[in-house]
Amino acid sequence: MKFIISEDRIYDLAMKHINSMFDVNNIGWTYGSDDWGNEVDYAIQFYTGDFDEYDNETTLFRWYGEDYWESDESSGWGDEDDETIKEKKLNSPILIFEDDDKKNQLDNIFGDKWYQPFKDWFGNNFNLPIKTIE
Repeated sequence: MKFIISEDRIYDLAMKHINSMFDVNNIGWTYGSDDWGNEVDYAIQFYTGDFDEYDNETTLFRWYGEDYWESDESSGWGDEDDETIKEKKLNSPILIFEDDDKKNQLDNIFGDKWYQPFKDWFGNNFNLPIKTIE
């Protein structure tokens, strides 16, 4: 049996699912810091529970603005060449999921159709734009 679902309906279903997956009232965030320990507004970590910057089990996702890729902190990504850094800047702001289970669940249910609803949800709840989701 084949079902036909309109784009609007898929958007609504994805948004409903995202709202059920992420309790905005229990998501905290903290700014990243530069090599000298100063807070920066171009890198933000979103988490549940108590914050522990080294505990990826509580980290949901990380947001990186374009300025991140121009900073010394971007060198922490390993042996990324200038082309990769240039590409990251072009694709910024980037949201990187740390919780693979949640991202995989969204991918398995909606394919890539959840990206725009998630970008809208994130922008509405955290007032930050997303250009790319990884």
